[in-house]
Amino acid sequence: MPSNRIFPAPAARHARGTGKSSLATPTPTPPAADAVELRLAIGREGLGLELARPARLGCVEVTAIAVALPGARFPLDVSGGVSRFRHRRGELHRMELELSARALEQWAAPLLRGLMAPESPEVWVSVRRDGATVAISTAPDALVERAETRVLVFDLAILAAGDTLELIVTRARGAGLEAPATALAMGAMVSALGAVASREGSRFVLGEASTRIARALLPDAGARAPSGERMRFTAIAAQGDTWILHASSDGAPPESSEASLRAREAAMLTREGDDARLAGALDRARALDVAALERAPRHPEISRRLAEIDQRAGGRAEAALATLVEAEHADAAHTGIVVAELLVEAGDVEAAIATFMRVGDAEPAPALGARAFERAAELSLDDGEALEMLDRAMARAPRSGRLRWARLRKRLAVGRLEDALADVEHLEAQVAGGRAKHVVWRRAGEAWSAAGFRAEAATMFERALRFVPDAPDALAGLGAALVSEGRVARGVALLTHAIELAESRGVSSEDMVLDLARALAESMEDFPAAIARVRTVPQAARRTLEARGLEGRWRARLGDLGGASLAFARLRDLASSRVEANDQSDASARVAFELLLEAATLERDEKVDLFAAQRHLACALRLRPHDAVALRDYRDIGARIARGPLAAMTTHHAGRAEALPAGQTEAPPPPRPSPFDLAFEGSGQPDEGVPDDSEAEVRAAELTQKLQADPTRDDVVDELARLLRKLGRGHELLALLCARLDDATPERRVELLAPTRAALEDLARDAEQAGRLSEAALYRETLLAMV
Repeated sequence: MPSNRIFPAPAARHARGTGKSSLATPTPTPPAADAVELRLAIGREGLGLELARPARLGCVEVTAIAVALPGARFPLDVSGGVSRFRHRRGELHRMELELSARALEQWAAPLLRGLMAPESPEVWVSVRRDGATVAISTAPDALVERAETRVLVFDLAILAAGDTLELIVTRARGAGLEAPATALAMGAMVSALGAVASREGSRFVLGEASTRIARALLPDAGARAPSGERMRFTAIAAQGDTWILHASSDGAPPESSEASLRAREAAMLTREGDDARLAGALDRARALDVAALERAPRHPEISRRLAEIDQRAGGRAEAALATLVEAEHADAAHTGIVVAELLVEAGDVEAAIATFMRVGDAEPAPALGARAFERAAELSLDDGEALEMLDRAMARAPRSGRLRWARLRKRLAVGRLEDALADVEHLEAQVAGGRAKHVVWRRAGEAWSAAGFRAEAATMFERALRFVPDAPDALAGLGAALVSEGRVARGVALLTHAIELAESRGVSSEDMVLDLARALAESMEDFPAAIARVRTVPQAARRTLEARGLEGRWRARLGDLGGASLAFARLRDLASSRVEANDQSDASARVAFELLLEAATLERDEKVDLFAAQRHLACALRLRPHDAVALRDYRDIGARIARGPLAAMTTHHAGRAEALPAGQTEAPPPPRPSPFDLAFEGSGQPDEGVPDDSEAEVRAAELTQKLQADPTRDDVVDELARLLRKLGRGHELLALLCARLDDATPERRVELLAPTRAALEDLARDAEQAGRLSEAALYRETLLAMV
């Protein structure tokens, strides 16, 4: 694929008229050709010019050019050499070209920048006589640990007709792509060839190829551009990693392979669909593919194009699988990656793993073969089996930082610490600079710590600190590791210092704060200090669910059951909102689930509030619908509520009787009217709307579901708030109002402040009457802090 200088403007105009999409990027101006040297050639046929030494043009090495000078008659005076005859217009007689795969890779990489990532990709090319396999993937990086690898692979079939070369895109496939593989493959060809070739669907036509190469080279040597009307390609071969092309003015054209002819026929059938695909009109492309499949039933290439669109659409796994299965003679090496992903979507994981393994063995492109093995490892539930798959992936892509990090973690999971350490040392050797080496060792420490090897993790963090001594994340990791080893005082000091450094630099410190809070609570039993730390984690933080849940746990251990209920209610509300928004990582969901079970146990066993416990368990089941323990507890509490709804309601009044001062046998008189009703005066939700407590419970449950379905319903919030107060569920009422305050508009915030203060006043008064003075003081402090 020579550079733009070879081809004049008419080809560019033709290319622009073929529907080039935004997937294509302009081709940069190529560098000037190497200096071209010519010499005279004298033979029986007459006089001519030829290359004195090979010349390079873009990625093409021109090893031979022979130009005949017609009209020259012997005897001739050749004493002036080439300069005496360079003004004559000759006829191109012969040309030999060599195109190395390595040169092509280096030439194409910068032209493909932006195709799949902002930086230049890694390009891999394998040539054969009738075509090539091209792989384009995101460049390997030892520091890339989590980002998904993007790999695009496609085959190029090559055909020669006269002085024209055709390159046909076929068998496109890939992983992690943001568009159909065929569309990206055509976009890559447009980006690389630019105005060099005209495009007809997935066919790229380079007309007058040898003639235009000669016209680009010879003027640089001072010779006139020759005519090439009789030139034709006569041989195309592959030797090692190099294409060798011969063209001459006489001779028979090369024989085309069956694979190339089939690719050309498929490209003609899918031409309109490919134009729509490249333009991003996938619905139109699908309709055209279906029409093409009707004309050519069970065509493997059309079936693959159709299946890749259905795969991206989602929800069409069975239809796409049926399309590929019908094309029985399709090559599994080129459709397998699509089939495997469709099997995952359809839920047949075992078949998907087997298919990924077959793809990994059969795929010629190393990057895609490695990704297939990696996907199989991700799906496997057996650590030993997954590790074997990752070993095979690493054998195909040894420079992939992503794969090495994945294998490192799996090696830790099976206890192969020395092998995991070897992976870390390899990663360190791949990067340059102290800061990059610091990142490698810090991540290694985090991996060892997550796997439970705390002592070894401390060593990793210490090695990271050698490169960057004041890095807050490494200091915090070392501090947490020291705490787990029993060196609590030193660990807490390091964590505190890390938090100070992070805050002074504007770096997120929520992970460090939670590690410090856990150390204070679990190792030093300083629950008040631990609670104070987790309360600094903002609601929008990534680990706010864990922070709210830990606050509830530690308040319960202090004996502050009211504060614990309030914290757990906030946890439940936040978890519900994230479930609705489908915004939850596996780690976040796991921690929230465990803390919600703990909250349900507190409400059921300590406060005997079965309704509150039921709500905690319902939220936990939304995170893990099939958990056996949560299902059992939820059913048990539901049965207890069904046996006696009134007895199952909140038992604050019974709790007050136990807490009455000595000698007092009756509960205190009813409290004075609360300002709560005045706060919602005129809301249009009178208390008479619900005649008794049992119906109020039902109505409250209905309103809760409505609010979860549509959190913007302020009228539902107002009615639910009145019902919660009527039912004596003050902690839930306060949690509801506080959650609404966080996201309220300024006008709505003014409306909610008064009922929130009233709810706090009610809780504080109830706590004082029951003798829970510390709890009452907390509510009073919160009341005073409200603006």
